[in-house]
Amino acid sequence: MPSPLLDTLLARIVDSGLLDDPVAENGLIYGRATIDAAGAVVTVNVDPELDPELEDDEDGLDADALLAAIARILSVSETRWRAVIDEVADDIDEAVDDEPVIEQTDLRDDLEATSVVVFADAVLIAFDAPKQFPDSRILVQLDDELDVASIEVRDR
Repeated sequence: MPSPLLDTLLARIVDSGLLDDPVAENGLIYGRATIDAAGAVVTVNVDPELDPELEDDEDGLDADALLAAIARILSVSETRWRAVIDEVADDIDEAVDDEPVIEQTDLRDDLEATSVVVFADAVLIAFDAPKQFPDSRILVQLDDELDVASIEVRDR
């Protein structure tokens, strides 16, 4: 069943031009965009976290916060992006410090942003690291200031 709030959010995202070819499906907005600082085109999923019980309640959607969150991650400065990459690489390097390393490529050079999930107060970025973690995805949650909140390596 179509959601009027999701349709409203979709219209706002279309008008903003932030995402290429956005569509609403399964309670999310999907599109593609470029994170300039990363030099990467990523899939962007916008999750308004709508409560099905309150589907017609305008208070259940903070479109302004979601649009700001999309704009913030897509326009992240190169300095901030590099700080995120450094923190991810340092954290993972520390965690696998005793493990034998087959691939000598620096993880910083191997990380490729592939997708972003945007919430009003957080962003989840999925990275591939095809040389060092070919069978895994690296998930990094950023808070609303784009500071790293958590890092997780997951099997595909």
